[in-house]
Amino acid sequence: MKKWRLVYLQLVFAGILISLFGLAGVAISVLIKGSQKGFSIPFLLDKPGYFILMAGLLAFIPCLIALIHILKILRSFKSNATAAAVASSFGIITICGYIISAVAICLFPVMFIVADRDDAPGLILFAFLLILIPFTLSVVSSLFQSIIRNYVRTDLTNP
Repeated sequence: MKKWRLVYLQLVFAGILISLFGLAGVAISVLIKGSQKGFSIPFLLDKPGYFILMAGLLAFIPCLIALIHILKILRSFKSNATAAAVASSFGIITICGYIISAVAICLFPVMFIVADRDDAPGLILFAFLLILIPFTLSVVSSLFQSIIRNYVRTDLTNP
Protein backbone atom coordinates (compact mmCIF):
# COMPACT_ATOMS: atom_id res chain seq x y z
CA MET A 1 0.00 0.00 0.00
CA LYS A 2 1.34 3.40 -0.87
CA LYS A 3 2.47 5.67 1.92
CA TRP A 4 0.14 8.55 1.02
CA ARG A 5 -2.88 6.25 1.24
CA LEU A 6 -1.95 5.26 4.79
CA VAL A 7 -1.46 8.90 5.72
CA TYR A 8 -4.86 9.73 4.23
CA LEU A 9 -6.53 6.92 6.19
CA GLN A 10 -4.81 8.07 9.38
CA LEU A 11 -6.07 11.62 8.82
CA VAL A 12 -9.62 10.38 8.18
CA PHE A 13 -9.69 8.32 11.37
CA ALA A 14 -8.10 11.12 13.37
CA GLY A 15 -10.83 13.46 12.06
CA ILE A 16 -13.50 10.96 13.10
CA LEU A 17 -11.89 10.75 16.54
CA ILE A 18 -11.87 14.54 16.96
CA SER A 19 -15.46 14.87 15.76
CA LEU A 20 -16.57 12.21 18.25
CA PHE A 21 -15.07 14.29 21.04
CA GLY A 22 -17.04 17.30 19.77
CA LEU A 23 -20.27 15.33 19.67
CA ALA A 24 -19.63 14.01 23.18
CA GLY A 25 -19.10 17.58 24.41
CA VAL A 26 -22.43 18.66 22.95
CA ALA A 27 -24.19 15.61 24.40
CA ILE A 28 -22.75 16.20 27.85
CA SER A 29 -23.81 19.85 27.78
CA VAL A 30 -27.36 18.86 26.78
CA LEU A 31 -27.50 16.30 29.58
CA ILE A 32 -26.24 18.85 32.11
CA LYS A 33 -28.90 21.31 30.96
CA GLY A 34 -31.53 18.57 31.28
CA SER A 35 -30.31 17.58 34.72
CA GLN A 36 -30.78 21.15 35.95
CA LYS A 37 -34.48 20.74 35.18
CA GLY A 38 -34.44 17.47 37.10
CA PHE A 39 -34.54 13.99 35.67
CA SER A 40 -37.76 12.33 36.72
CA ILE A 41 -39.39 9.27 35.18
CA PRO A 42 -42.22 11.27 33.54
CA PHE A 43 -39.68 13.75 32.15
CA LEU A 44 -37.52 10.96 30.68
CA LEU A 45 -40.53 9.16 29.23
CA ASP A 46 -41.79 12.39 27.72
CA LYS A 47 -38.40 13.11 26.13
CA PRO A 48 -36.82 9.76 25.14
CA GLY A 49 -34.03 11.59 23.36
CA TYR A 50 -32.21 11.74 26.69
CA PHE A 51 -32.12 7.93 26.80
CA ILE A 52 -30.72 7.88 23.29
CA LEU A 53 -28.13 10.48 24.25
CA MET A 54 -27.08 8.53 27.33
CA ALA A 55 -26.75 5.33 25.30
CA GLY A 56 -24.69 7.22 22.75
CA LEU A 57 -22.34 8.33 25.49
CA LEU A 58 -22.11 4.73 26.74
CA ALA A 59 -21.12 3.59 23.25
CA PHE A 60 -18.66 6.49 22.96
CA ILE A 61 -15.90 4.87 25.01
CA PRO A 62 -15.69 1.55 23.11
CA CYS A 63 -15.91 3.49 19.85
CA LEU A 64 -12.91 5.59 20.88
CA ILE A 65 -10.97 2.50 21.86
CA ALA A 66 -11.74 0.87 18.50
CA LEU A 67 -10.70 4.00 16.58
CA ILE A 68 -7.44 4.22 18.52
CA HIS A 69 -6.67 0.60 17.67
CA ILE A 70 -7.50 1.22 14.01
CA LEU A 71 -4.95 4.04 14.08
CA LYS A 72 -2.44 1.63 15.68
CA ILE A 73 -3.06 -0.90 12.91
CA LEU A 74 -2.52 1.77 10.24
CA ARG A 75 0.66 2.91 11.98
CA SER A 76 1.90 -0.69 12.15
CA PHE A 77 1.31 -1.09 8.40
CA LYS A 78 3.44 1.97 7.89
CA SER A 79 6.29 0.76 10.11
CA ASN A 80 6.05 -2.98 9.27
CA ALA A 81 5.35 -4.06 12.85
CA THR A 82 4.74 -7.64 13.93
CA ALA A 83 1.55 -9.41 12.98
CA ALA A 84 0.88 -10.41 16.60
CA ALA A 85 0.37 -6.77 17.60
CA VAL A 86 -2.02 -6.28 14.71
CA ALA A 87 -3.95 -9.43 15.68
CA SER A 88 -4.35 -8.23 19.27
CA SER A 89 -5.64 -4.88 18.02
CA PHE A 90 -8.19 -6.68 15.86
CA GLY A 91 -9.27 -8.64 18.95
CA ILE A 92 -9.87 -5.43 20.90
CA ILE A 93 -11.80 -3.95 17.97
CA THR A 94 -13.96 -7.11 17.94
CA ILE A 95 -14.79 -6.76 21.64
CA CYS A 96 -15.58 -3.04 21.22
CA GLY A 97 -17.94 -3.85 18.34
CA TYR A 98 -19.79 -6.37 20.47
CA ILE A 99 -20.11 -3.84 23.31
CA ILE A 100 -21.47 -1.18 20.95
CA SER A 101 -23.99 -3.70 19.58
CA ALA A 102 -25.06 -4.59 23.13
CA VAL A 103 -25.66 -0.91 23.92
CA ALA A 104 -27.70 -0.60 20.71
CA ILE A 105 -29.74 -3.66 21.65
CA CYS A 106 -30.52 -2.07 25.02
CA LEU A 107 -31.49 1.12 23.18
CA PHE A 108 -33.87 -0.68 20.80
CA PRO A 109 -36.98 -0.52 23.05
CA VAL A 110 -36.58 3.24 23.44
CA MET A 111 -36.22 3.64 19.68
CA PHE A 112 -39.35 1.52 19.22
CA ILE A 113 -41.29 3.80 21.60
CA VAL A 114 -40.07 6.89 19.75
CA ALA A 115 -40.98 5.34 16.37
CA ASP A 116 -44.42 4.37 17.62
CA ARG A 117 -45.09 7.78 19.14
CA ASP A 118 -43.93 9.70 16.07
CA ASP A 119 -45.40 7.19 13.58
CA ALA A 120 -42.00 6.71 11.94
CA PRO A 121 -41.40 3.09 10.92
CA GLY A 122 -38.08 4.03 9.32
CA LEU A 123 -36.69 4.69 12.78
CA ILE A 124 -37.04 0.99 13.61
CA LEU A 125 -34.96 0.16 10.53
CA PHE A 126 -32.39 2.69 11.73
CA ALA A 127 -32.34 0.97 15.14
CA PHE A 128 -31.74 -2.38 13.45
CA LEU A 129 -28.84 -0.83 11.53
CA LEU A 130 -27.41 0.53 14.79
CA ILE A 131 -27.36 -3.04 16.06
CA LEU A 132 -26.18 -4.83 12.91
CA ILE A 133 -23.42 -2.52 11.65
CA PRO A 134 -21.12 -2.76 14.72
CA PHE A 135 -21.88 -6.48 15.00
CA THR A 136 -20.94 -7.05 11.36
CA LEU A 137 -17.76 -5.02 11.70
CA SER A 138 -16.77 -7.00 14.78
CA VAL A 139 -17.35 -10.29 12.94
CA VAL A 140 -15.18 -9.05 10.06
CA SER A 141 -12.54 -7.94 12.56
CA SER A 142 -12.65 -11.38 14.16
CA LEU A 143 -12.15 -12.91 10.72
CA PHE A 144 -9.11 -10.69 10.09
CA GLN A 145 -7.73 -11.63 13.50
CA SER A 146 -8.03 -15.36 12.74
CA ILE A 147 -6.43 -14.89 9.30
CA ILE A 148 -3.49 -13.02 10.82
CA ARG A 149 -3.08 -15.62 13.59
CA ASN A 150 -3.07 -18.44 11.00
CA TYR A 151 -0.49 -16.48 9.00
CA VAL A 152 1.71 -16.09 12.06
CA ARG A 153 1.40 -19.83 12.88
CA THR A 154 2.28 -20.92 9.33
CA ASP A 155 5.09 -18.38 9.20
CA LEU A 156 6.60 -19.77 12.43
CA THR A 157 6.27 -23.43 11.41
CA ASN A 158 7.71 -22.93 7.90
CA PRO A 159 11.05 -21.16 8.23
